[in-house]
Amino acid sequence: MFKLVIFDLDGTLIDSCQDITLCLNMTLRDFGKPQVESQTVRRYIGSGARALLEKFFPPEDVDKALEVFRGYYRQHPVVYTRPYEGIPEALEFLRSKGVIMTVVTNKMEEISYKILDTLKLLDYFSLVVGGDTYHEKKPSALPIIKTLEKFSVKPKESLIVGDTEADILSGKRASVYTALALWGYTKDMQEEPDFILNTPTEIIELWNSRSTSRV
Repeated sequence: MFKLVIFDLDGTLIDSCQDITLCLNMTLRDFGKPQVESQTVRRYIGSGARALLEKFFPPEDVDKALEVFRGYYRQHPVVYTRPYEGIPEALEFLRSKGVIMTVVTNKMEEISYKILDTLKLLDYFSLVVGGDTYHEKKPSALPIIKTLEKFSVKPKESLIVGDTEADILSGKRASVYTALALWGYTKDMQEEPDFILNTPTEIIELWNSRSTSRV
């Protein structure tokens, strides 16, 4: 039975692709570059804003583009962004069982808090770790290890739920159980997760199955 469940944000708790695309296109417009479709952007979400912008800007423009993009994103974090269907119910279930829930994302901590608060999800989480919280981010194990230490929870009492290889890698490197969220921005990956979840409601089924297995 898991004492701690760590959630990724983009592509796991929330579908933020349209807002990221909106702010990226504003940035591209300012640099005189052509607009892009959300399906193109979707492929690059998960490693943080800098990694995303590196796909569309030459190295010499990335720092400035990042500053512009973050300015727009601070203004427009929740225009189209919504929780995935079934996420509020899964979070409510886990809270009813006394599970500690946290977010570990590669999105900036400040914006992550703002999005979760606006969507009325923030109260579910005891901690939100952003890509700028520590000097390393996913796929490093550091954010996961720091989270475990904060709550004095052992790795094998913990699960990370995420939609990208960065999530699975960070979980494995920290020796926690890993679950791949297929409803998100999943891409082809080399790492095998411990569990595969097709829908958010399967988080509840996974918790119940592990609870039963311990009886």
